[in-house]
Amino acid sequence: MAERTEVNSHQGELDIVNQISNNDRAQAIDAIKDMLFAKASDSMADYKKVVANTFFDEPTETETNETDNGND
Repeated sequence: MAERTEVNSHQGELDIVNQISNNDRAQAIDAIKDMLFAKASDSMADYKKVVANTFFDEPTETETNETDNGND
């Protein structure tokens, strides 16, 4: 079952290789562009979450000992 999942996850790459071998260069280029755009889009979505957390997360307040005068 794991092999079948691995084959399905690489189906796009296999299609591109087949298109290149069949001299269908235009469709192969379009498929490569689509694949790269999808990967870039996923990466940007992940990075947006990181940036949003950096700028918009409320800092957690730490309790300080108000009676501590620094003379231990």
